[in-house]
Amino acid sequence: MAKARFESELFEGHKGVCAVIVPFDPEERWGQKPVRLAGRRHGWLVRGSVNGTKYDGYIGDRWGRFFIALDDEFRDEANLKVGDTLALVLEPTKSERTYAKARAQSQFTTQPGKPRPDAVAFSSPKPNKARARR
Repeated sequence: MAKARFESELFEGHKGVCAVIVPFDPEERWGQKPVRLAGRRHGWLVRGSVNGTKYDGYIGDRWGRFFIALDDEFRDEANLKVGDTLALVLEPTKSERTYAKARAQSQFTTQPGKPRPDAVAFSSPKPNKARARR
């Protein structure tokens, strides 16, 4: 699937969560339903980079907007500050590692009152048997 490239300003939102707005609907762009995360949360698993720093996590949605939350540790590693305009390059993934990170990240965001009914359970792709035999 095609990588998404865009710029977005880092802002501080509800309960001190720092995030960037994603300017597209990942379901429309990549044709995938969101996966269930912690509690009633859901999101689209992505990997890529933020200002050149490797990123694994998820795109969430609340109040009709799509976002990526960037925790303190990531912001420190990438030397990011609220108000910075960030360059993001993202693509969808089905990585177990990304799912684990996304579940942990999602716990710091407010969850919706009801879970999204069409969010799917995470399942990693089956290993390629030919590749496994090598």
